[in-house]
Formats: sequence, C-alpha cells, structure tokens
Amino acid sequence: MLNKETFKDLFNALYPRLVSYSFKYVKDAFIAEEIVEDCLVVLWEKRKDLAHIDNVKPYLYTMVRNASFKYLEKKKRMISLDQTVHDSAVVIEQGIIEEEVHAVILYQALETLPPKCRKVFELSCLKGMKYKDIATDMDISLNTVKSQRSRAIELLKKQLKNNPFLLILLSSF
Repeated sequence: MLNKETFKDLFNALYPRLVSYSFKYVKDAFIAEEIVEDCLVVLWEKRKDLAHIDNVKPYLYTMVRNASFKYLEKKKRMISLDQTVHDSAVVIEQGIIEEEVHAVILYQALETLPPKCRKVFELSCLKGMKYKDIATDMDISLNTVKSQRSRAIELLKKQLKNNPFLLILLSSF
C-alpha cells in the first residue's frame, strides 16, 4: 500500500515523464499537467483499493493514457458542437440576409408601379386595410380599388418573374 513517503517518491520520479507521455497525445502542456495531477489524485484516493497492485508505474501510465484519450474525445465533441452552433448561426444569418434582399427587390419593384396602383397595393397588401376603407381614404370606388390592386399584382408578377420566392409571396395576396 502507498504511504505518503512512497507516494512522494513516486510523484517526484514519474511526474515529468507522465506529463511528457500525456503531452504526446493532447499536445497541450497545461492540459497534460492537469491530466497527470488528476490521475495522481485518483491514485492517492484509491490507494487502499489498489493495494493488490505490485508495480504502480504501468498502472499509472495506463491511467494517464486513458485520461488523455478521454480528454481528446471530449475536446472532439466540443469542437463538433461548436461547429454545429457556428453552422446554425451562419444559416440563420443567411436567412436574414435573404429576407432583406427580397424586401429590397420588392420595394424596388413597387417603386416602378403607377402611383395609384402602388398606394392601393401598399394599403391592402402591406398594411392590411379593407377595400372599403381604402376606397374611402383615397376617394375612389370599391371596384377601382379591386382593379388597381389586381393590376399592381400582375405588374409585380411580370417584374419579379425571375424570383420564385417573391412570386409565391405575391400569390398569397
């Protein structure tokens, strides 16, 4: 069984070698030191359970190797998780950019409409006003509102024929 003096001798003799051994796997001196220190703490805490082991040195090297592999697996999972989060952020950002581009294209197309068509379209489709309220607001007939709205949608469809997303959006009006 390990006593304080034997453990101290073991520590002094093996610590630098164990750190070097772990470093071969993890490629980080600080992490290698932490792994070796953790393994030595476990060895000290379980010294009574390990009384049957005659030579602790190979056992300790195995502990350090396994702990190094465990660290690498955890690091690999973290890198994978970080990459997944990054990929998701990129997809969301691309979606936002696409929405902004579609909005710019739609508003540019709206600028080309005749003024009355444009106003009717904006009030009915973008602001959600009822035909009756638009007719009252613009001092035009209900049928004029309907025809101007239809004309605006048809003109926009012609202009946006190369943009499937906006065509689908227009078909919802």
